[in-house]
Amino acid sequence: MTISAYQTKYLRAGETPSGSERDVLYCDPLTSLVAYPSFEQHLIRMLPALARDEVHIAIGDVDGLRDYVSQRRTADPYSFGHLAGNACMRAVGAVTSTWAARELQEADFHICGTFGGDEVIAAAAGISHDAFAMKIHSLCDDIKTSSPRPCSFALATLEPCALEPADARSAYRVLVSAVDARLFSMKEDAKLAGRHLEGAVTDLGSVCLADELELTADLELTATIGG
Repeated sequence: MTISAYQTKYLRAGETPSGSERDVLYCDPLTSLVAYPSFEQHLIRMLPALARDEVHIAIGDVDGLRDYVSQRRTADPYSFGHLAGNACMRAVGAVTSTWAARELQEADFHICGTFGGDEVIAAAAGISHDAFAMKIHSLCDDIKTSSPRPCSFALATLEPCALEPADARSAYRVLVSAVDARLFSMKEDAKLAGRHLEGAVTDLGSVCLADELELTADLELTATIGG
């Protein structure tokens, strides 16, 4: 299965889509990655077709950015705070775009975006879980080499399933929240240990949508009874 690439045209902030341009995606002007509303909407729209195969997601968060932007003034008095942070995220975005063009060209589908802060989110289908994990390790290494600060990632794969369009948003939320929770946990563990991560990768393996939705239903039922 081959999904037509999304990387054909971006709308810039302030532009209004018309005619055939209504399906293009907004990009984040700082990183040049797909802006989060467009990322979410596009992936949810594609999930029913993609879910017949494995769908992979990785979320990365820049390590130690707050300390970096505070300390950057020591080396350059005119690169401090948000200026330093913006420069870092511009570099992270450029590295991610170069990596995607090189490493994901054989995937049936891929998209790289940002939540709008110091994060990167990548999704792909049409390659194996192990191949995707190796590529995320490669991205992690590239960012560590070519960006002011490294970026740590969590990744997971949605097991193949029959997904109705009406369930696509729930499936998206299940997968993204599972990956985000692992990333937050890894970051918190490092913080409690008094250190920053320096480009770590954690792999959740496979996420079964049916199991996760059943767990969610049980929790909702418990909350209802308890209320």
